[in-house]
Amino acid sequence: MQEQPDKFMDQEAFKRAVSAFDSGHYSEAGSAFEALYQEQQVTSINHYLVASLYQDQQFLAAEQYAAEMDASYLASSALFTRRLQVALANQQFIFAREFVSLPAARNWRDQGLLTIEAAEKESRTSLAAKQRVIAKQFSHLGDVSFGEQRRRYERAKQLPLQEFMQGLKFLLVDPFLHPLMKATLLEELLRLRVDDTVQLTWLDGTTQSLDTSTLEPVGASYAAQTIQQYLQGRLGQQDPVKAAGLQQTVTLQLMMLYPYIDRIITNPVAWIQNQGDIPFDPEPTSSEIKGIRDWQERLENLITDLLGPMGPESAENPEKP
Repeated sequence: MQEQPDKFMDQEAFKRAVSAFDSGHYSEAGSAFEALYQEQQVTSINHYLVASLYQDQQFLAAEQYAAEMDASYLASSALFTRRLQVALANQQFIFAREFVSLPAARNWRDQGLLTIEAAEKESRTSLAAKQRVIAKQFSHLGDVSFGEQRRRYERAKQLPLQEFMQGLKFLLVDPFLHPLMKATLLEELLRLRVDDTVQLTWLDGTTQSLDTSTLEPVGASYAAQTIQQYLQGRLGQQDPVKAAGLQQTVTLQLMMLYPYIDRIITNPVAWIQNQGDIPFDPEPTSSEIKGIRDWQERLENLITDLLGPMGPESAENPEKP
């Protein structure tokens, strides 16, 4: 490794740590770099720390530190390879595929995918029993609390892509799985840049085909952008506290309506004004008002079902009582 020390760090301590690393004393190097990193979170120390922990087979710790600076591992082929090695040592197959799908990884993507596929193939033998348990739990998210759903979803990212997709497709047509979790799964397909057609049972009860290559981020919808402009500009200047509160609610609403946000929110300004009990300006038609209120009542019921009486403010920590 040829990382350069930051001019503000303890130069001598950094040199001693590098010397230990170069000498193959990875446990010593890891401890030294960890002490330096506590003082100064810079990429050069992070890269050495992660490499030391990986070589010392402290894979979980290496993953935790690498995740703090994922973007920095796209700076070179060597760093990219190191980040993949750490992820795969922790069976983080879905993250690894997300990582190689990033635009900045295009020069190393093909080789990276080959590395991931080889690791997935090997894991199907060495981790078969564990993967069966994870896959079974993943396919039955609708049977447990939202907090447990989140935990099972994160564990499912340790499945190879094929097994992960099998569970995900099953969940997308589960009529009892909450729309917020379905939106989370659809966003995962977006990050993975999956080019496939899946069936989706949406919150209106209909099941329809969805071309995953057409998925865009929630914030890319016209309604989301218009509402955001209203909250940050017009309302944000008049009543920033109210705007902040509405932001929490509308974020959940947009997620639950994903990926058909613009199909439902055809008048974004009236939507946010009705939600905030703000006088309409301009005045929508009576049929628009009825449609908005009907949908917002439905979404409010779904939020209550998910989060309980605490309301949208508990969305960040749904497991808290």
